[in-house]
Amino acid sequence: MFKKWALVIIFATALILRLSLSLSAYHGDLNNNISWGTLAVEKGLNGFYGSPDADDWPYSAPNQPPLTLLMFTGLRQVWIGIDKMTWWINYDVRLFPSRFVWFWRDHGMTLLMKLPSIIADLGIGLLVYKYLKKINKHKFALVLTAVWLFNPITWYNSSIWGQTDSIVNLLGLAAILFLLKKDLVKFAVLFTLSFLFKGSLGIFIPILGLIAIFQKHSKEIWLRTIIYSLVTIILVSIWFHPHLDFPIWFINLYKDRILPGEIGYLTANAFNFWWLVDPGKVMDSTLFFGLPARVWGIIMTLVGMVGVMFWIFEFRILNLFSNSKLEIRNWRKVKLNIKDSRFFISLALTALLTFLFMTRIHERYLYPFFPYATISLAFFPWLLVPYLLLSLIHLLNLYHLFWAPPISLLESLYVNPGFALFLSLMNILFFLFILRHLKKAKI
Repeated sequence: MFKKWALVIIFATALILRLSLSLSAYHGDLNNNISWGTLAVEKGLNGFYGSPDADDWPYSAPNQPPLTLLMFTGLRQVWIGIDKMTWWINYDVRLFPSRFVWFWRDHGMTLLMKLPSIIADLGIGLLVYKYLKKINKHKFALVLTAVWLFNPITWYNSSIWGQTDSIVNLLGLAAILFLLKKDLVKFAVLFTLSFLFKGSLGIFIPILGLIAIFQKHSKEIWLRTIIYSLVTIILVSIWFHPHLDFPIWFINLYKDRILPGEIGYLTANAFNFWWLVDPGKVMDSTLFFGLPARVWGIIMTLVGMVGVMFWIFEFRILNLFSNSKLEIRNWRKVKLNIKDSRFFISLALTALLTFLFMTRIHERYLYPFFPYATISLAFFPWLLVPYLLLSLIHLLNLYHLFWAPPISLLESLYVNPGFALFLSLMNILFFLFILRHLKKAKI
C-alpha cells in the first residue's frame, strides 16, 4: 500500500511540476509547430508539405514527419473547440470566469503543444517502473522512476522548451519492451509509429534488427509484421498525399525533407567531438584528410556501432562461420540469449556515440541515451556518477542559446569559449569511462 501511494505521489508531483513550468518560457520552435497546425486546419492536409522553400511559410517549411504534423493539427482543432466553448459559456453562464477566455486565447495553444510531451514523460516513467518490477528489481523500480521523472533534462525538454523528444522515445521504449517479449508485430507497429513521429531512433535499427532476426520468428509472423508496418505508414501518411504514387512520395519526403535536417553544419549546437574540431558554422562537407566531415562522422559512428553489436551478441555472429566458410543458412542454429543488462546499456551507448560523432547533431539528440541509461542503473550502480554528470552537461547544452530562465551568472560562463569546449571534452571522457567499466564488468 505504501509503494502504491508513493508511486501516485511521485507521478502527481512530477505532473504538477511540469504544468507549473509550462508557461515559464517560450522557445521559437513553438512558432513553427503552432503555425503548421494552424495552416493544416485552414488549408487541409492534402499537399500540405508543398514547397520546401522557407519563404513560402510564416516561419519555416514543414520538416517534421506526418505523425508529428497530425498531432499539431489535432491540437489546433482542440484549441479551436475549447475557444468556441469558452466563449459560448462566457455569454450564457454568469458565474463563468471571463478571464479564462483571454488566458486561453493567449496561452492555450502553448499549453496544448507542451501537454503531449509532458504526458509522454510520465509514460516513460511508468514503463520504467513496470519493467523493473517485472524483472524483480523492486528496490530500484520506485527510485529509478523518480530519477527519470525529476531529472531536469526531462522536464526542461518538455515543459520549458516544448520539444517532442519524449513522445518518440515513449513509442520507441514501448516497442523495444515488446521486442524483448518476442512480440514482433507490436514491436514493428510501435517502432514504425516512432519513425513516423521522428526518425531519431533509427540509430537502434542495426541492434534491434539483429535481435529480431535471431529470435527466429516464423515466415508468417514476418509477413504479418511487414503488412502491419506498411498499413501503419499508409494510415498515418496518406492524408498528406492521397495519390497512386504515394510510395515514391513518401520515400522522397524522408530522403529529401526530413532525414537530411535543416542545418548542415559540423554541429548544430551539440557539445560533442565536432564542437572540439570547430564550433563555428562550418559545413560538414568540409574536407578533413581528403574526406568530408559527414563521411568521417558516419565512419566513426558505424565503427562504434559494430563494436557495440559484437559486444552485445558476445561474438555469436561468428558462429555463422563454419570451417572458415560463410554458411548463411546456419543462422537458425545460432542461439541467442542476451542479458537485459547488456541490451539496455548497449542502446544507451549507441545513442551516446551517435550524439558524439555524427555531424548535424542538435543538442537535444542526446535524449535517447537517458531512458535506457536510467534502466541500466538497476544493473550497474557505478553508472550513477556518469549518468548524473552527463545529465548536468546535457542540461547546460540545452540552456546554451535558449537562455531560459535568464540567469546572468550562468550565461556569463558561455562567454568564455573554453567552457563549452570543456563540456564537450567531458562528454567524450564519460563515454570512454563507461566503455572502460563495461570492459571490466562480468555480464
